[in-house]
Amino acid sequence: MSGADAMTPAVLVLFDIDGTLIRSGGAGVRGMNEAFARLHGRSGALDGVPVSGRTDRAILEEVFGRWDQVLTEDLVGPLRESYLTELARALRQVPAPGVEVLPGVQRALDALEAHPSFALGLLTGNFEEGAALKLGHVDLWRRFRFGAFGDAHADRRALVPVAIARARACGIEAAGVVVIGDTPLDVDCAHAHGATAVAVATGEYSAEALAATGAEVVVETLEELEPIAERLAALSAVAG
Repeated sequence: MSGADAMTPAVLVLFDIDGTLIRSGGAGVRGMNEAFARLHGRSGALDGVPVSGRTDRAILEEVFGRWDQVLTEDLVGPLRESYLTELARALRQVPAPGVEVLPGVQRALDALEAHPSFALGLLTGNFEEGAALKLGHVDLWRRFRFGAFGDAHADRRALVPVAIARARACGIEAAGVVVIGDTPLDVDCAHAHGATAVAVATGEYSAEALAATGAEVVVETLEELEPIAERLAALSAVAG
């Protein structure tokens, strides 16, 4: 993983994963369903459970809640381990064209990584090891030095302070925060902490639906943000 030089103040650019950086062909849901079936004998455990933009912990809480069970660490640990095994298998089995990096992602990461004012991080509902599997599958994991993951909290809003703290632990002081995601929950978690929200319509939500959230910028794909460094620098200055 890479990022800003140690002790250099930088605007944290926090990317969501599914629907923002990559399209994984439903591997996460299949992997979680297989884990539930293996450990709890329940097939289709995630049927009817909304997953877009939510943390893995929140999803597990809802599933167990539907069974009148409270999610505990004793339940989370084994299920997470089984899920990671099943996720790795599911990623290998995604039908053609396979796990895809979404339009504009590589160029956006290249431009931001080369710019001294920005530090690249993740803000995702995925368990950290699940994020590593998904992004490692397409050689993107190494692009990010820090992040906040679904292991930390069920509430996505709570992940922004986690990301700021993780950046600080890497020697990066947040001069501002931009959250880039594809769901209203990404926008919500950004605005809950005064961060700038960039919404990209490469997931389940249309540009119109994302515009209704009040995101500062809404684009169909990250290609529309080029030149991204200049666009985000201007946004951060306005927000500041």
